[in-house]
Amino acid sequence: MVANLTTPLIGIVSTIAIGRLGDATLLGGVAMASVIFDCLFWLFGFLRMSTVAFTAQALGAGETHELRALLLRGLAVAVLIGAVLIVLQAPLAAVLLEAMGGSEAVTRAAKIYFTIRIWSAPLALGNYVVLGWLIGQARAKLALGTQISINVINMAATMLLVLVFDFGIAGAAIAAVIAEAAGLLLGVVIARRTHRIRLCRPRGAFMCGSPATRTLRRR
Repeated sequence: MVANLTTPLIGIVSTIAIGRLGDATLLGGVAMASVIFDCLFWLFGFLRMSTVAFTAQALGAGETHELRALLLRGLAVAVLIGAVLIVLQAPLAAVLLEAMGGSEAVTRAAKIYFTIRIWSAPLALGNYVVLGWLIGQARAKLALGTQISINVINMAATMLLVLVFDFGIAGAAIAAVIAEAAGLLLGVVIARRTHRIRLCRPRGAFMCGSPATRTLRRR
């Protein structure tokens, strides 16, 4: 639950940082674009939910060889959907920003944020898959740690790019992309390390012990 709550924090941090610049137009633009991304990415929340279900099913059935395939398939779908969003960014921006009904100046600022952060789409959706894959194996602490890392990196990068280097709204969007990329990289590293550990069916977990115990099981 806490891991899920961290998802909108990227937009919140961007809004706080831009708010310190004292420009109401930029603040309105980043707030509007952040809401769009929260809703847009959540439309593909099925990537997380379905990965949780299929991973838990494979683990419960003892089909541990399927875990890697499930992760790779999920990441492939995430990359494909993200690529489509990037390709369609122009019409998406036009429709969604128009629907938000902001002023011309606010919409212009929101478009700057949108056209940069949209490149994080494959990364953000990939993080959905990794999060679901970890939760499906009851590795909630690792999932939470990954999400916290994303938000810590986003906070640091946003403060640096917006308040130190004065990149403005573009800096907030770039920070979001960096955070999602770092989170996905961390998630993949964690997945590689956890997949090397022999996983067992829950009802036979006591059998996964020493080599002698496993030899006795085979007999």
